[in-house]
Amino acid sequence: MSLRFVFPMRLPACAIALCFVATACLSAPAQSRSEAAHEPVSTLEQKFFSALRNGDSNAILSYVPADGVNVGPDAKHASRDEIERQLQFHHGLYCKLFDSSCLDTPIQLDNVQPACSYRELLTHSEKVHTAASEVTRNGVQQAVLVARIENKQCPNDKLIDFIFNLHADGWKLFSIP
Repeated sequence: MSLRFVFPMRLPACAIALCFVATACLSAPAQSRSEAAHEPVSTLEQKFFSALRNGDSNAILSYVPADGVNVGPDAKHASRDEIERQLQFHHGLYCKLFDSSCLDTPIQLDNVQPACSYRELLTHSEKVHTAASEVTRNGVQQAVLVARIENKQCPNDKLIDFIFNLHADGWKLFSIP
């Protein structure tokens, strides 16, 4: 297929080339441009789990979108302000993420072991395996970060998964277990 352009006046070659480049950029699919702009899930995995291991609540907060995030097994929605207060004043989600000593867990008569924060699970376990994958659900690009833990001292879950949605400004948390 051959395209033939007819210009009413003589244009310099660089102006014609610029028209071709602009047309190609405008016709490129928007999805491929946005995919190129976001960081790979492997980088997200490294940065996010590193922030958890280091107890960096500011880094974790940077992943919380303006409209908040779903937290816990019941996916209870919490606003960004609520998450920020919990991280700042060291209660609620802060304890679950970083500090086992302030976790508010129900007393289990058959279990004398206290629950552990995700930070403790990631830093004091016999084995820790992390993985990341990128999926599209209902037209939304998501990253799923998973840590599989082997720890005999902590009774809580040994599989931790964080789900992120791709926003215009990068990966943002959708749910925290």
